[in-house]
Amino acid sequence: MINRNYIIIYDFETSSINPYKTQPIQLAAIVIDPRSLEFIPNSEFNSLIQPIWEREKQLELELDDIEQKALDVNGKTIEELKTAPLLKTVWENFTKYCKNYNISGKKWDAPILSGYNIIGFDNIILKRIARQYGPWDSEREHCTLFHPVHDLDVMKIVFPWFESNYELNSLSMDSLRDYFGMSKENAHDALQDVKDTGNILIRFLKLHRNIAKNVSWKTKAG
Repeated sequence: MINRNYIIIYDFETSSINPYKTQPIQLAAIVIDPRSLEFIPNSEFNSLIQPIWEREKQLELELDDIEQKALDVNGKTIEELKTAPLLKTVWENFTKYCKNYNISGKKWDAPILSGYNIIGFDNIILKRIARQYGPWDSEREHCTLFHPVHDLDVMKIVFPWFESNYELNSLSMDSLRDYFGMSKENAHDALQDVKDTGNILIRFLKLHRNIAKNVSWKTKAG
């Protein structure tokens, strides 16, 4: 067996740090071919998202206000966000994009969702949006664009390899960029982040496959 589901690496840039209340201001993604473990050419998705500006509406929806500190980190400006498409429009486009990478249209062939620290951050935002705009399985609490069982949080993959490495002070993306000699140019832009995350994931998946060839998990009789 070899995985045949496409892997979609995705990332949100946001206007604050609380994933339960923040507003997404950029969504980007890129796709990995599961057999070659290479990026699919021209598979990038990238869009800014216009947040809700009115404080009264933010409070009604229990959303954080836009924080300048967050904008400083991800390099976005209020001026460019004011001309960006609304969240509903971006999500509709992202939904169409993801469906292109479901090889049969059935749930078990849906793409595998991946990213960096998605369990603790991005997936929380994604689920909020999917509940609002769909497609959403309310019984399983799952966005049906993606595989119902598998996802790949690259932070969780990296941890077992580096938990005893004294050269690495943290598992932040910036620390990994330094460690792997990757450029920090455009870091914290969602499109650059998904490319960097994807390159790290490809590296580890190839390592796993090479090791797996030489490991037998079967217990010998007798």
